Amino acid sequence: MTAGGTRQVPTGGGYQLGFEIAELTDDGGLDTSADFSGGPHPVDRDPIYRLCEKNREKGNKLVVEGKYEEAIGRYSELIMQVRALENETDIQWDDKGRLLVRQVRAAAYLNLSLCFLKLKQYVHAVNTSTRALQGDKDPADPRDDVLEPQKKAKALFRRAQAQREGFDKLEEAVKDLKKAAEYVPDDKNIQQELLRATQALAKQTKSADKKLSGFLAGNKKVQSGEGIFSDADRERDTSGPKLPSEPVKVRDGLFLVPKDETDKDAEEAKDAGIDLDEISREINELKEDKPEAFQELKQKMQALIEEQVALESTAETDSAETASAAPPPS
Repeated sequence: MTAGGTRQVPTGGGYQLGFEIAELTDDGGLDTSADFSGGPHPVDRDPIYRLCEKNREKGNKLVVEGKYEEAIGRYSELIMQVRALENETDIQWDDKGRLLVRQVRAAAYLNLSLCFLKLKQYVHAVNTSTRALQGDKDPADPRDDVLEPQKKAKALFRRAQAQREGFDKLEEAVKDLKKAAEYVPDDKNIQQELLRATQALAKQTKSADKKLSGFLAGNKKVQSGEGIFSDADRERDTSGPKLPSEPVKVRDGLFLVPKDETDKDAEEAKDAGIDLDEISREINELKEDKPEAFQELKQKMQALIEEQVALESTAETDSAETASAAPPPS
């Protein structure tokens, strides 16, 4: 509002007029046969699906005009609409309808990969190419693999270009291009790109080998036959930490047992039909859920162990006394 109380109209605004072409009936009236009237209906009659079609058509037109950023907006909006469409409950869903929606989404991702590649946004180009091939769910749903062979080749071709141009990942690029060539063996663009990527990979490998060779050749120790490692490096023990020869208590209820003894006990338990892993899991659950019962079990086990140790100690003492009382050998 201004000081006089009148409303100030912002400058720079405006209106845009347009029109839409609609089919007419034989008597000159509007053809409303395809209009949505509510209730259960096929997916291609749904208003959201119609919006998807419009965004696809407008996106394709923008790509032809070279307006890739605007096209990205259209295709991205289409994908969001597809996600909303899949949650519609009044659609008469069948296998044909589900396939149609998946194909629309895959085509949108495929077109996005072209736009991102043209704009040299290689991360997005790789991601959208991958989603065109396998969908956007994690983990991938095999049912989203809906592109026809020729379009799969396009997705692989674009992903390979992004890998090579954006990240110099030549091995991945060659792998994708070989797969693309399996789908369309006569595609010259794929063959030429595969040749470029293969040559670049060979050159890269040769350069790496040359650098390594140069490093070794320029190293005085290597030339003298000493090698690149010192005597201390050669003598260093790399066998890893040594396990104790006897069981060692780490904390209450946890002992570090020598490997051989552990393996032997595990084999004996397995032969007796005892699942030690399951018992361990149940004990841990008991400790968490019923700590009082766990403590009671722990005390009983401790008493059994002490009793067993006492019995073994008594047996060893009796054996030693018997041995000492025996007459000496003649």
